[in-house]
Amino acid sequence: MKNFPERLKSARLMQGLSLQALADRMGNLVSKQALSKYEQGVMRPDGEVMTALCRALDIRSDYLARSVMPVLQEIKFRKLTRLSAKEQDMAIERTRDFLQRYMELESILGEANAFENPLEDFAIQSEEDVEKAAEKVREQWQLGKDPIYNVVEILENRGVKVLEINAHEDFNGMSAFVEKNVPVIVLNDFFNSVIDRKRFTALHELGHLLMQRQLEHLPEKEQERYCNRFAGAMLLPQDVCRKALGNKRYHISLNELILLKERFGISPQAAIFRAIHAGVVSEFYGKSFWQDLSKKGLKKKELGEFKSSEKATRFRQLLLRAVSEEIITYSKAAALNNQKLAEFRQELAAPTLP
Repeated sequence: MKNFPERLKSARLMQGLSLQALADRMGNLVSKQALSKYEQGVMRPDGEVMTALCRALDIRSDYLARSVMPVLQEIKFRKLTRLSAKEQDMAIERTRDFLQRYMELESILGEANAFENPLEDFAIQSEEDVEKAAEKVREQWQLGKDPIYNVVEILENRGVKVLEINAHEDFNGMSAFVEKNVPVIVLNDFFNSVIDRKRFTALHELGHLLMQRQLEHLPEKEQERYCNRFAGAMLLPQDVCRKALGNKRYHISLNELILLKERFGISPQAAIFRAIHAGVVSEFYGKSFWQDLSKKGLKKKELGEFKSSEKATRFRQLLLRAVSEEIITYSKAAALNNQKLAEFRQELAAPTLP
């Protein structure tokens, strides 16, 4: 159990616990000082304490004996300033844990999904270059000019690991690399009922992954603005926006934008920015539009509906394949899915086909 100290600290951070909070959850069976020594590798817990640790951290007994988790690089959080350090640590450690299990499953099946960056050598000097970058990605990924029905599915098919976690509403999304060539995007389950926000966040984080080298010299706020522009351009290209709304407008009704959302999966709030970027309306009109939404209490309200699942499914599909083909046991599958065996078996229970 040479990796026990790191695994223990990671499990604690995933739960958002301080050393004292963990000690309290264990009924003060051990002190926070003892827990600190466990994490430093100075002391080892006995069997009773080990059982209490697993129960307090809600982990399987073999969790603390697994190999070291991958290191994340180029970590980017959307709207970082609103996220506490505890919430950041929770997201990072949950991502590391998921990636280790995901990459182990891929290795077992020989199904590593290669990632290629279509913007590797693409020069970006301005926001207009970001528009062209989005066009190139759509072209390289053969998306044409059609609405993107399922953003998450496309990302997974292109080699991006997508993880969905239940986190605080201040957490929008995160992106990172493992070993510089395995990209990961983390989304918040909290926004499953706000599909357009989830789609925009996923593409915003994709912007960080694809353009991180070109944007690394810019201040954080400017990087965020560029990635927002990229997400909007992916969802609603400028020429498509002009075709839908007209080349020049002095007024756009909210109902038009709601219809646009139902077709392209972009919120009316984001669509008005696309109309500004496409030159359909002026920035002055855009500001007055936002002020009007705010006065009516609609600025942050869900307007219209776009029907798409937007769920990450590749890991689950690989896991079920490995079990069905008896490449791994039910017990191993449960461990890879971070579940107890009984829970995993219950999830798989289904009527027998005739």
